[in-house]
Amino acid sequence: MHPANLPSRVAQVTWDALRLFTRAQGLSWGGAVGLYLFLSVPPLMVASSLLLQPFMSKYAAEDFVLDQAVKFVPARIDLMTGVFGGNTGGSIALALVSLAFLLFSGTRAFAALTSGVNVMWRQSDQVTFWGRQLMRLWMLGASLGLLLLGGLIEMAIGAVLSDSTDSGQIWLLEWQLIPTVLLGLFLFAAYKTLPKDEVPWQHAAIGAVLATIGVRISQAVMGVMSDAGTFETPYGALAGVALMATWALVIGVIVLFGATIVAVLNGRLEELEADGPDPLEG
Repeated sequence: MHPANLPSRVAQVTWDALRLFTRAQGLSWGGAVGLYLFLSVPPLMVASSLLLQPFMSKYAAEDFVLDQAVKFVPARIDLMTGVFGGNTGGSIALALVSLAFLLFSGTRAFAALTSGVNVMWRQSDQVTFWGRQLMRLWMLGASLGLLLLGGLIEMAIGAVLSDSTDSGQIWLLEWQLIPTVLLGLFLFAAYKTLPKDEVPWQHAAIGAVLATIGVRISQAVMGVMSDAGTFETPYGALAGVALMATWALVIGVIVLFGATIVAVLNGRLEELEADGPDPLEG
């Protein structure tokens, strides 16, 4: 593509993505993904810490999971710490049952994301129940693997960099660059593998980059709103919960819009023009 044509191409893809997003009821599906994301974060954190406990102490596992979670979720640290206040039970059998339930509850967001992405592609009728479960497990493994990789990279950074290294540089690496790269990799894998059609890696990469930027900006904005006390007046003691719920809703919409961009780049809108009138075109 000639560089002079790039602005018009970007505008056309954006407009087409808005049309497809509207036709597929993207805001409603984004809200559904956000709801399941909101409900999935706490049990997934607890399940992750339980999976790590054979390799480290209970408190070290919880600290590791908490340290990774707060890089992505703009909630108060006391609210996130309270997630680990429960007890999985005394017996091994009961602990295994609790872990299975936590993993099932914690992966509901992945199941909703699978359905939402395929709705944006207008392929929801092609996704079987067992297909969704397999993608659910795949995304669980990918997310846990990426978080573990992020933790290992942070440990390496701490071991390599000297005490004299500017703390601002370390913060930029550990709290901005690494989480952004990990999020981008996860979204790239989701956009590449969740649709039933073959997705070129270039299209998946474009959608992942744009969605990652949107997610990180929204997280920063939510953090500023939290510091300013925006949620304190209407929600009082529930301000932290309201912040997390609002964040999850925004994330759901952004991630699904990224999937819509990938679908448009893949030519899905042209294939659907015969489905009926476009709501944005009357």
